[in-house]
Amino acid sequence: MKEITTILAAYDRLDFTQRKAALATVVHVAGSSYRREGARMLIVDDGHWTGGISGGCLEDDTIRKANMAIFQQRPRVVRYDTTLDDPFQIGVGLGCKGIIDVLIEPVEPADPLNPVELLRKVVAQANLPQRGDLALGVVTASNSPEVPVGLRILKTKSELLANMTPMAGWGRLTEEVLETLENGASRHLEMTWQDGQQVKFFVETITPPIHLVALGSNYDLLPLLEIGRTLGWRLSVVGNLRKIGKPIFEMATVVAEFSQLPVEADARTAAVLMSHDYKTDLANLKKLLPSELRYIGLLGPRKRTERIIEAFRDEGNPLSPTLLETLHGPSGLDLGATTPEAIALSIAAEIQSVFGRRSGGPLRQRTTPIYDRKINMEHG
Repeated sequence: MKEITTILAAYDRLDFTQRKAALATVVHVAGSSYRREGARMLIVDDGHWTGGISGGCLEDDTIRKANMAIFQQRPRVVRYDTTLDDPFQIGVGLGCKGIIDVLIEPVEPADPLNPVELLRKVVAQANLPQRGDLALGVVTASNSPEVPVGLRILKTKSELLANMTPMAGWGRLTEEVLETLENGASRHLEMTWQDGQQVKFFVETITPPIHLVALGSNYDLLPLLEIGRTLGWRLSVVGNLRKIGKPIFEMATVVAEFSQLPVEADARTAAVLMSHDYKTDLANLKKLLPSELRYIGLLGPRKRTERIIEAFRDEGNPLSPTLLETLHGPSGLDLGATTPEAIALSIAAEIQSVFGRRSGGPLRQRTTPIYDRKINMEHG
């Protein structure tokens, strides 16, 4: 989500009376690549760009092709094949041995449904009090004049936010988009349109950013929030308003009570108990338990966490196995951290591993691909 918000900020700064722009989006990857489907970059006709689609090896050529798309005012899909031994092939030095398809689209600022303005709808949805996944479908190949490359559909589970496809056939596409949301995995679809022509779609599942709720008022809040901000997380603090420094108010939503948070604590929310006071942490944990949190972190030694768990048991309200799995105390990965900054890094890394459904171990010990193969190819 952070890349999307960064692109929107760059887009809003552009003077379109002087400049033109295009959006490049990775829509298909086969094999290895530095970035995966959904990676984006905004390209200005003066060569400036925001975001990225690779580790820097494809950007220069994509900029040249984007300027051609801007000149022709026509979207196009460019394929980069890094599996070839051809020394003249763009990206051959990547060493990733993959095929990357990039959709390049001129951006018309007057069009309220241009690809960047649709990203604005994505961000707006993620900032609602009740957040949820979205599916963004885009035509990546078509020989139907009714459904050209670049047409999009944007949908939540309950609401159609944007639809550019013609009525004929879009009902079935909507069903496919809903199935994508239910499965939580992006998909490639190949459909036969009403006129008998073949149309290919890339349907991307976009999840809201992690919402980090830090409960405390001490100086060690700042490094954790700074890391969260760098990662593009949504940030909230629950604590004593008189003890919290001004920099924290500038980067996070700060409230005195957990119930005052303007956004629901949902399955994309992580909470860290940081009061350094046993009674306060115990009281705050009781307030958190009714929420559907994926991660609850506790500072301090293991014995402190065990004492809190025992307190619930002594009160006749023992924590369920599911809640115990959610509880991480001591919070953080074993990085040998001793300073507030390093401890914040270890906590943020553990939160990322939980939401990324990974163990947090060294990548060199991983025996399967680094990126999950969540992209499904289906024909209809």
